[in-house]
Amino acid sequence: MIQTVTVGGFPLVGADSLGGFWRLMDLQGWHDGVSLRRNRQDRAQQDGAWASTGFRSGRPITLSGMARFGNAANAKFASRNFRAIVGNSHADMMVIDSGGEVHATVELDGDLKVVWLNELMFNWTVLLYATDPLLYGAAVSGSASLSNVTAGAGRTWPRVWPTSYGITPGTTPGSIGLPNVGSAAYWPTLRVDGPVPNPTITCNQSGAWVRYNGTVLAGQWLTVDCANRRVLLNGQVSVRSRVTSSGDWLSIAPGGGSLSWAADAADPAAKLSVYGFQGAWL
Repeated sequence: MIQTVTVGGFPLVGADSLGGFWRLMDLQGWHDGVSLRRNRQDRAQQDGAWASTGFRSGRPITLSGMARFGNAANAKFASRNFRAIVGNSHADMMVIDSGGEVHATVELDGDLKVVWLNELMFNWTVLLYATDPLLYGAAVSGSASLSNVTAGAGRTWPRVWPTSYGITPGTTPGSIGLPNVGSAAYWPTLRVDGPVPNPTITCNQSGAWVRYNGTVLAGQWLTVDCANRRVLLNGQVSVRSRVTSSGDWLSIAPGGGSLSWAADAADPAAKLSVYGFQGAWL
């Protein structure tokens, strides 16, 4: 049962701030799989065709329902707000049902329809499109410094138990764990705050790594969008040409994983922040 649907923060299920009630009557495309694009070539002078690599298309989404209000002024005002829920850019769509919280980034894919039943009620329809076919769980994040191992007592004589080497049991220095309870891999977003020379981030499960060949100075930061392979200095200047990598740019496979980082020097102020999701689904 669907409990909440919002597009750009606008509620399409339940009561709103104007005292109106929104009812979702149909949601198409959200629970469906996405289509595959293939370009198969027939085998010359042979039966069959050559196998091709499939690429998933985006996700078309159609929502429709009804809204009811206590007075005509609020109904008109709400219908105007509804027509602006996405605008010319993108918006976050969130659905909460018995399976939990799931998100997609959507854009308007057609007209928003408002059909008045009377001055207090109207039917509505909106066509959306998610260019990224994945659906994502709730956001998660974590951070680690390059110097998060505190100085321990080491080995003392005569021998003393337990012996502290400065690492908390069950932790990996400079490592950040990320969950993925879904069925598809997703790519996290990273932020590296300086000062740090030549930082390298590695996925401990796959061995994939991404390295920035340069120094992030104190007060600067590096944003790494692993899904789009976009690297920006201070959120503005592309420094992609200074990045080398191996593997698939740090995807987090179903079951979860962890990222660790290293650099040519460790400064207590340097920090790696990682932003991921509870899971991802097709």
